Amino acid sequence: MLRVATYNIHDCIGRDGKYSPERIADVILEMQVDVVALQEITLDHPGELVNWLEKTTGMLAVDGTLFDRGVGRYGNVLLSRYGVHEQRLHDLSYSVSEPRGVIDTLLMIDGHPLRVLATHMGLTSPERSDQISRLADLLSVDLHPTVLLGDFNVWLIMRPFAKLRHLGFMYTGIRTFPTWPFPVLALDRIFVRAPVVIKRCSRHHSPNSSIASDHFPVVADMEITK
Repeated sequence: MLRVATYNIHDCIGRDGKYSPERIADVILEMQVDVVALQEITLDHPGELVNWLEKTTGMLAVDGTLFDRGVGRYGNVLLSRYGVHEQRLHDLSYSVSEPRGVIDTLLMIDGHPLRVLATHMGLTSPERSDQISRLADLLSVDLHPTVLLGDFNVWLIMRPFAKLRHLGFMYTGIRTFPTWPFPVLALDRIFVRAPVVIKRCSRHHSPNSSIASDHFPVVADMEITK
């Protein structure tokens, strides 16, 4: 059984306005995950945040940042308890919108390859449509078991995911945003394609996760079937 999660950490700024990487690390440790995708993370302040997360969680980090917003490199990070056999970063930026990208890795799980991708989609419908199309192109040329994690910023209709469904992906729809007063939007999702099967999936709701960010994480237990 493999446990994965996706978590928009809101730059480690909690619902109380306090900057606290410690709370984010506590949430990650609570979930007892093997792999977690983090969105909205500034890597360089205050002092090598990603290195600190690696030491605190005991996981290896893959840097998925694309730009510097003045206070440090900003974007996505993938943390994994498994060794990263291959890693790439694809640019999904659209027009003049904030740069976006997808981390694309190949992990070895007990000797078996698993492709794991992590992303954070844009805020407008045309931007997301373009990004999902390019993501579908990336996913159409690889037959490895695949997991896709991220904040997709899609909440009202499922039509944007049609191209991913056509490629055989199933996905979660758990409400994760906002953490207060209660979650109403399913922004954060986990996609899998057979032979990967989700056995259990839930919103990780705890005292820490209720205040550490404006998003709750989604966590899933999955198997790679034969």
